[in-house]
Parts: sequence; structure tokens; C-alpha cells
Amino acid sequence: MKRRVLYISMAAVMACGLWGCKPTEKNYKAAYDAALNKRQQVDPDIQIPGGALLVDGAPRKILVNGDSVFISNEKLKFEDGLEHVKHRYSVAVGSYKMLTNCSAHVSDLFSKGYEAFAAESSAGKYYAIAGSFKSLDEAASFAVSYAEREKKAPFVGLPGAPVIFEQ
Repeated sequence: MKRRVLYISMAAVMACGLWGCKPTEKNYKAAYDAALNKRQQVDPDIQIPGGALLVDGAPRKILVNGDSVFISNEKLKFEDGLEHVKHRYSVAVGSYKMLTNCSAHVSDLFSKGYEAFAAESSAGKYYAIAGSFKSLDEAASFAVSYAEREKKAPFVGLPGAPVIFEQ
């Protein structure tokens, strides 16, 4: 008799587990909306020293002359090709896994009048560089003006804005 009660109890628990926790579109939407609201409440300009997780190589947001810009210290190896000037600060406007895609973006930038070139990171990513500058102020000014001029630019593989790489 005790075994029979045990089997019935186990069957009831299994049934609850199988049918009671089904994911639904409503549950997915509620979780998505909660995550979206949480993301919108976080101000990306707030820097929490020691309180936030930092990802190696990920760009961080800083203020330069009152403008928020993304900057990264990841070292880049510049690709051979067209003659270009390389300075300490380079402004990337796209990131790609394949050199051919990056080269196409660089060609498009070059045709628009930018001193564009491609660069490769140690992780094997290729970056479309739209300009290279001697000072952080010049690079930040260029990054902000580029974002304003190219409002429809997708900034492929970047955080929705140009990223300044310091060499």
C-alpha cells in the first residue's frame, strides 16, 4: 500500500513538472519587457568604480570635452593596402569577422572622403577605421561629428557608436 501511494505521489510530482512549467509567449514577453525596462533604467554614463564587471577588450564610455565617447586600449595591427596615416588614436566605425567585409566598408568610407583603412585585433576581428588622430580630443571630436553625419550608420559589431582605439 505504501508503495502504491509513493508511486502515485511521484507521478503527481512528475505531471506537475511536465505540464505546470510550460514556457509561453506571454511569459517570454514579460521577461523580455522586464529586461528592457531594467536596461533603460541604467545610465551608461554612470561609472561605478569597483562595482561593475569589466570585460577585457570591451570599449568603455568616457567623457572628453563634454562628449561621451567609447574608447578601447586593445592593440591593433594595421592592414597593408592604401597609403594611410597612423596616429595614436584611431576611430573605428565597424567591426567584422572577415577581412573582405571590412575591406568593403573601408572602400565605402574612402569613397566618401575619409582617410580610411583596416586594422586587425589580436582576437582576429577586423575594424574599419575612418580616421587616425594625434590627440584624444581630435579623435573624440571626429567620433561625435561622424556619428552625427552618418546617423543611419549601423556601426556593425560596435556599441552603436564609433570606438576610439588608443595605440
